[in-house]
Amino acid sequence: MNKNLLKENESLDDLECKGLKLIQNKNGYKFSTDSVLLANFAKGKQTDRYVDLCSGSGVVAILFACKNNIKEAYAVEIQGDLADMCRRSLEYNNLENIKVLNIDLSKTHEVLGNESVDVVTINPPYNEQGKTSNMSQIAMATHEISTNLNEICMECFKLLKFGGKIFMIHRADRLVDILFCLRQNKLEPKVIRIVYPKANKQPNLVLIEAKKGAKKGIKFIDPLIITNDDGSESDETKKIYNRNI
Repeated sequence: MNKNLLKENESLDDLECKGLKLIQNKNGYKFSTDSVLLANFAKGKQTDRYVDLCSGSGVVAILFACKNNIKEAYAVEIQGDLADMCRRSLEYNNLENIKVLNIDLSKTHEVLGNESVDVVTINPPYNEQGKTSNMSQIAMATHEISTNLNEICMECFKLLKFGGKIFMIHRADRLVDILFCLRQNKLEPKVIRIVYPKANKQPNLVLIEAKKGAKKGIKFIDPLIITNDDGSESDETKKIYNRNI
């Protein structure tokens, strides 16, 4: 690869999908299983205009756009260092269909236009702001410092066309907050999938699909169990990661 694409203290990590790689800071925020789960859960078409909010270093945008052959995609990230890593990852992977917007999430509709987007994915900061005073890269990515659930839902409503969809992953214990904010912003929850670290543990994550302007009515699909009782990956986790079963 071009040596200028990789900076000091950065690594080039395998996304285990179509040979894609991602640049990450060895000491900063790194993507985890939830990003891969979201990219696998979300659905889209080649012709969709697609936006990934709170994109970080771009893992969800890259995986989703490539899995669905999206022609026009945008990765929105407020942190300049993460947005820069995303740009360099796109250059490394020759992904000219994805553009990086290093802007405040709430400005996205001003750049792309109101009701101009078909699909939004979002892996937002999970924790409420009051739980940290740290302003580091990791804190910004994991706590509601620069945005929050309601602001995210408001922006999704502005961005999405009528019938457009939002796909989100979040902490399971904030499910009530999520559903309230979605409906308050006229994004009707349609599909929920609960994620369990193990079958005998409490759920830790939830995957949600919501649709702008949809009628009421929600479907719960089979839960996703990440690991077996012995700690090994479940068959579905292996499938999500494209590992041989």
